[in-house]
Amino acid sequence: MLTATLRILKFGLQNFVRNFWLSVATVSVLVLTLVSVNILLSLNVLGKVAMSDLESKVDVSVHFRPEVESSRVQTVKVALLSLPEVKDVQELTPAEALAQFSKDHSGDSTVIESLGEVGENPFGSTLIIKARDIGDYPKILAALDNQSYANLIEGKDEGDRDAMISRVQAVANKLELFGLATSAVFAFLTLLIVFNTIRVSIFTRREEIGIMRLVGASDGFIRGPFYVEALLWSISAMAICLAVVLPAVKFGQPYLQSFFGTDTADLAGFFQANFFVVFGSQLAAVALLSLITTKMATAKYLKI
Repeated sequence: MLTATLRILKFGLQNFVRNFWLSVATVSVLVLTLVSVNILLSLNVLGKVAMSDLESKVDVSVHFRPEVESSRVQTVKVALLSLPEVKDVQELTPAEALAQFSKDHSGDSTVIESLGEVGENPFGSTLIIKARDIGDYPKILAALDNQSYANLIEGKDEGDRDAMISRVQAVANKLELFGLATSAVFAFLTLLIVFNTIRVSIFTRREEIGIMRLVGASDGFIRGPFYVEALLWSISAMAICLAVVLPAVKFGQPYLQSFFGTDTADLAGFFQANFFVVFGSQLAAVALLSLITTKMATAKYLKI
């Protein structure tokens, strides 16, 4: 049994070397498939980072009437913090609200001049509310529509969070769809090339296979080297993929963090933390794909 296994491994390695250029073509397509899968995975990770960063910047500002006392603002703040949907509430005093407004409109001389003509601070206190989840804002706004707050609240600034999130989500979905389509194309090409490579390998070894049958070689012994060859393709492709993807991610890491403006865009850290899960599952998948295709080809052309 051990001798037969060693011979199968030997013949499989010989096939891999003997059909060198066919092996190069097959491994190249497998590499492209794996790289496209990792690009898709990277886009998915970065999309989640973008969504998380966007959600962290979304809030609702509640502006109180100037005459509303600070104690009543505190009462509303406590009531908001008691809601399970509310993560945090920050309070701006009238003076802080005025300073923030002046800073935001520092480039608009007309607004600043108009503010100066008012003479006194026209702003009341402001509460800046952050929800635990982006979908919780409608519930928070519904709570603020309570009739008991009608005489206290002058207005609510909801921003355009829904439009921003929808745009980001739409782009992420399109990129994911493109990545899936690319991966599917390369997977299909892999099937074709592996199938035809095995067919050519069987054709070039037809005399050798005929002799094996004459001396009573088993079906498993004849098929075995082709399975070994398929595994060698998969391992080689995975090694080349690692040699391409990991340095590329490490090189691009500073640019990604600069683009997103946050350290959470840590793509290199993601691949490092999930190395065995990510690349182990990819190796298993591409090896399974190659083995299934090899089985189909040997069943068709070896007639066993």
